Formats: sequence, C-alpha cells, structure tokens
Amino acid sequence: MGFLAAALSFSIIPVAEPPRSLADPCEAFESSPGLRGKRGMTAEDLVQLADIGRADPNETPSAFGLSPDMKQIAFAVRRGNAETNGYCQRLVVMPLDRSQAPRELDRGGEYLRDDFRLREFPSVTAGWAKVNTPRWSPDGQSIAYLKRIEGSNQVWLADSAGGTDARQVTTLPDDVDAFAWLGGGEALVVATRPGIRRAALGIAQQARRGFLYDESISPQFTSRPIPREAIATEYTTIDLATGESRSSTPEEIAVLSPEGPQGLPERARGYVAGPEGWAAWLEPKFPDRYISPTRLVLSDPTDTRISCPAKLCEGIMRMWWSPSERALFAVQKTGWGQSSMGILRWDIGASVPRRLMVSDDMLIGCALAADEIICAREGATTPRRLVGIGLDNGEARLIHDPNPLVSSLDLGSVQRFRFSNAYGVESYADLVLPPDHQPGQRHPLVVVQYISHGFLRGGSGDEVPVQPLAARGFAVLSFAKPDLAPAVAQAQTATELLSANRVDWLDRRNVQSSLDIALDHAIGTGTVDASRIGLTGWSDGVSSAQFALINSPRYKVASLGSCCEDMYSYVLSAGPAYSAFTRSIGYRFLEDGAEEFWRPMSLILNVDRVDVPILIQNADSEYEGGLDVVEVYRHKGKPIELHVFEDETHYKWQPAHRSAVYERTTEWLEFWLMKRRNCVSERDRQYDRWLTMEGAPTRAELTCSPGS
Repeated sequence: MGFLAAALSFSIIPVAEPPRSLADPCEAFESSPGLRGKRGMTAEDLVQLADIGRADPNETPSAFGLSPDMKQIAFAVRRGNAETNGYCQRLVVMPLDRSQAPRELDRGGEYLRDDFRLREFPSVTAGWAKVNTPRWSPDGQSIAYLKRIEGSNQVWLADSAGGTDARQVTTLPDDVDAFAWLGGGEALVVATRPGIRRAALGIAQQARRGFLYDESISPQFTSRPIPREAIATEYTTIDLATGESRSSTPEEIAVLSPEGPQGLPERARGYVAGPEGWAAWLEPKFPDRYISPTRLVLSDPTDTRISCPAKLCEGIMRMWWSPSERALFAVQKTGWGQSSMGILRWDIGASVPRRLMVSDDMLIGCALAADEIICAREGATTPRRLVGIGLDNGEARLIHDPNPLVSSLDLGSVQRFRFSNAYGVESYADLVLPPDHQPGQRHPLVVVQYISHGFLRGGSGDEVPVQPLAARGFAVLSFAKPDLAPAVAQAQTATELLSANRVDWLDRRNVQSSLDIALDHAIGTGTVDASRIGLTGWSDGVSSAQFALINSPRYKVASLGSCCEDMYSYVLSAGPAYSAFTRSIGYRFLEDGAEEFWRPMSLILNVDRVDVPILIQNADSEYEGGLDVVEVYRHKGKPIELHVFEDETHYKWQPAHRSAVYERTTEWLEFWLMKRRNCVSERDRQYDRWLTMEGAPTRAELTCSPGS
C-alpha cells in the first residue's frame, strides 16, 4: 500500500497551460498571397477550408438567412487556423444577384460547439459546430445571430448595412439555443435550458461527500455525474429597446417552436401548410417498423388526401410550398443506396410530382427564396458553395464560393462504384486517384470510412485527408457504409433492431461484404497495388476496421481515430448505464460466454493473427476505452502507438489537433506503405520509434517525402 501511495503522489502534478494566442485568426488569411502555381492539396489547405454551417456534409438546418425582400443573404463563414488553434469567424452579407461583393458585418468569438442527446444523457457537448443561422429583422435593418464570448452563447445584433458596430442584446445566465424575431422586430423570443446549469450546481454540491458511481457516471466523459433527467426548454422574451426580459407567452413561444395541426396520422412528420388550404406531410410506409421509408401525402382544401407511395417520393428531407408557383417543392436523398440528391416539384392539380434535378452532389440546409431554392452544395471535388436552383428547370447558379482558391488546386479524379453486397444491400464507394496518375501506374491504397458524399474531405470524423493523400501518390477508396441488412430492417423497436444487428455480428459482416466488393472494384481498375493497402476508421468505422483486420488478410497498416470496441476497457470506460444498454442488445462482458461472443471481433483475442501496425489518435475523453488493446499488443511486441489529444470530444474540433492528425496519419501510411519519411528534424524522434517496430523498413530503405 505504501508503494501505491507513493506512486500516486508522484502522478498528480501541476498542469501547465500552453500560452493562448492573442492574434486574430483571420489576419493570416487576409495577408496570405494565395496559391502560387498548380499543386496538390495539403493538410494545411484542408484545415483552413472555409465552412458555412457544419463541416460534415450531412443535412442540417439552413446555415444562411434570407432578407425579408429575398434580395440579400447573410451567413457565417468559419476557417480553422492551426497556428493560433482558433477559428476565423465572420458574419457576411451579400446580394443574391451577386451585384456586390460580400461584406463583413462582424467577426470574432469562440467556436460554437453543438450539443446532443446521447442515450440517457440529455445534453453532451459535441465537437462539431453548432449551425449559426443569421436571422433578419422584419424590416431588414438588423441581423441577429449567436456569438460565443467568455464561454457564453448569446444573441448579437448587426446593422445589415454595416453602419454601426455589432452589439450584444442578451445577457442570460444560460447559453441561448435558438431565437426568433417577434412582431415588427421590437423583441426576440429566446430558448435556453437553465436545467443544465441547475443540475451542474446540484452535482457540484455533492462533491464534498464523493460521487456515487452509478448510471449517471461515464468515465470517458468525466469523473462527475452527468444529468440524466429530462431538461426542459424555457422561453424568454427580450425587449430590444429597454433590454428588459420576461417569460414568453404561449403565442410567442409558438413563433419559435410551432406545433403541427391536430388530426395528423401517428408518426407523421414534416408538415407544411400551403396556399388555399393545401398541406403536405410524410408518413411511414410501414408504421410497424422502427425505421421505414416514407410516402409523401398532399391534402386539398376539402381534406381529400393524395399520396405518392412510389420510390420517386422516398428520402424526402425538407419541403416548402410556393404560393406564386402553386406547387410543393421537396429535397430528397435518392438513387443507388441513396447516394444522390434530387428536388421534386408537385404542382397543385397534378396527379404525381416531377423531378426537377438529380445529382451526386450534396444539397444541405436548403431554403425557398422568391424564384429559386437556395442550398449549400458540395461535390466530390468541390467544397461547399451557396447556389440557387431554378423552380422550373432545376438549373443551378453560383451565389458564393467561400473557397475560390480550391479550384486552382490539382485534385485527384474520382470514380464511383455502385454494387450490391452479399445481403442484397445497395452499396457504393469512390476511388480517388493521384492528380498526376499515369496509365499503367499502380498506387498504394488507403481505405477511408464510412461516409462518401459531398466533398471528399476526410471521411466520417474528418480525420483522413483524402486529397492530400492523393497528392502524395496514394489511391484512396472512400467507402460508404451500407444500409441495414434486410432482416434487420424489419425490426419494430430500437432494441429489436440493435439486437438483430448483434447476432453473429451481422452489422459487421454486412459492412465487410460491401468493403470487400469495393476493394475488388478498385483493384480491378488496374490502378491499385493490392499488396499495399492501408485501412482507416473513426467511431463506427473503427469497429468495421477491427472486424476487417481480423477477418481479411488484405491490410498492411491501420490508422484509427478512436479505439476500440473490445472486451474490457470499452465497457468500463463508458460506465454502468452503457454496460446495461449494451448487455440488453446482446453484448457479453466479464462473464461466462464473453470470449465466445467476442472472438470474431476482438483484437485482444486475435492478437496473434493481426500482424498490422496500428496507429491510434484519440481524444482524452475516450482514450481509456482502448487501453486494454494497446496493453495487450505492446506486451506481445506488436507495432502499435497511441496519441491522446487534450480537451477533445469524440469529434475532434481544435484546428491544431486536426492538423496534427492529418499529418501523422499521412506520415504513418507513407512510412509503412511507401517507405518514406518526413525528413524535417522535428520528426526524428517519431521515426526513431517507428523504426524499432516489428516489420518496419530499415533506415537505409527510407526516402524523404516530397517537399519535406
């Protein structure tokens, strides 16, 4: 006991905070000369990519606001600066017709992080950005938006003409989640969740007597309990002239949080009221299923209902009525494996809708303007831009490109594969070749998971730099996780669905089948060296990578953004609530039969079969979940390395960390698949470690990476 106490006393040491940069993160971009000559994309380019809304290409609320006269658009632009480890954040306004250049109305503030519900925890802080939608006053003179200063999200107001400085208009003790203008613009209704603060204060009061280790604690997040009770939203009305606040009336709350009409079918969603008593909504085709495709339903002024059950009308994400067009418009995911997006138009009086356009590009946060639909649009080799799409012909026009210099880069070409896997599930993947690829060349291949839509940036979690890898001479297979196996899709509850996926690891076998076929397609092009394939993964993609490393001999190296789904640390680090949840859907931990259950999936049980160097770059909030794997592999002399990033979430948000992840991932893959190294002296210790690992190239075999 004395030895243990002594060891613990030395382990608790003061922590020195690195000095924070006081420089404006925007200054570096304003003084940059821009691109010089044709070149490939670098990790630095990727970190500095300008984003409007969240960085990932998934559907979110609109990240832009349209002026009341539908002639101007306002949006927030965010760019990461690894040097300052901060973000250049700017509020911008411009005419929709592009007759004037964008104007900056305000800049600055801390990174606005979103939060989300995680199982029984009502609020967990995310790493991805909160969508910050600017909202115009009814008279068009002011624009309200969220800004984070000294750790608090509050509403700020900017003069839309830029004549006066922006000012803060709420000073509430809790973060503002959402807001809306009232009446003629004399007041705002604001949504907050004071329960989060109250629960935190209550937990702090328990600290003196010690926290009970129960379902409220998840060690991977914090050693303190996390509130599990439902947290209500409270609404406050702010008088902008006086600054006075009061509780909002039900009528004011309805402006910010409207309720759908009575009489809709159970599970109906997406209700939108139209002109002359028309309305539209979505209904599940199979109401008894937990996850079901939907049908589009129209209701006329007499409440006669017309439905569109055809596949043409599936995958709808948002809808609007245009009174001037007397038509309903809808944006949908469609095509093979829902890998494309389309826009439907259903004219009043027509028996069925017609498709205005379809594309492999992603359309994000679309909104209806006067005579077009405004969307954030991005394609495989084109980062996000704001576009207008015609209501009659579906033709797109550019409104604003926040990354104009990307078009000057030499990007790798992209080829899409579409196929069905062994379970009959539609699947797809994209093969990216180096920009300078020549016929007959075969490149080492890197597999990136588990989304492949929009700009091919870094896969899920944005951890693996696709185009920078292509610029280094890699082929990249950007692989999209397939939908549920047919047997699982029939499930009627979430527990039933998750349990069915756990039977004989069906979900992993479903993914593995699609991944094997995608690799066959890539190798079949003759552009890939099948003897040099690397595998990457993050989150669910790590579980797929584990299964692949155990069950396929194809891979020579792995790089993981988190780790691992295995027998011991995985459940211990997540806490009692997660343990109970996973056991309820079929997992086994630390009990009879556990090893038999885990054998197809466990890196620990298969340590003697997996001879692949593994790099892990994990957040400090969850790295404990893979310590059992790291310890077993180190003890066996297997090549494995773990890096821990401080003050990070599952989705890494700090620009300096993202830059480091991009660079180390690239260097690890180059070292093992190309026998190359970054020859700057700062990397010497890194390569000294790697050179001692089993199976590593010799020092004499290494060459310098281009540009290093």
